[in-house]
Amino acid sequence: MPKSSYTRGEKFRLAWLVARAAENSMAGDRNVDTINPKIKREVERIEERAAARGEAEEKALRQQLEQARTAAATAKATMRASRGKDRATARQQMNENERRARRLEGELRRYQ
Repeated sequence: MPKSSYTRGEKFRLAWLVARAAENSMAGDRNVDTINPKIKREVERIEERAAARGEAEEKALRQQLEQARTAAATAKATMRASRGKDRATARQQMNENERRARRLEGELRRYQ
């Protein structure tokens, strides 16, 4: 599945282009491709931009996930090495970072 991220405007534009392509297709011969090449090129440009945006978003999410996991591991090590209030604070930070990592993993599933 391609990793794409369409904006609202791109979705609207694609719907409009599909309607135009359907008009072109119904107006011509069934055995010949009668869709305007300009429409095809515009659809391809929109899909390329969305794919590039999707790749960039996935890369950024993966970096954030790695940072959250590293921060959780650091907080866990701090928690194990400390006592009292410092331990409770470290445990809270660890839990927050683990929650953040789980949320980011859920967001990454969209791109898989």
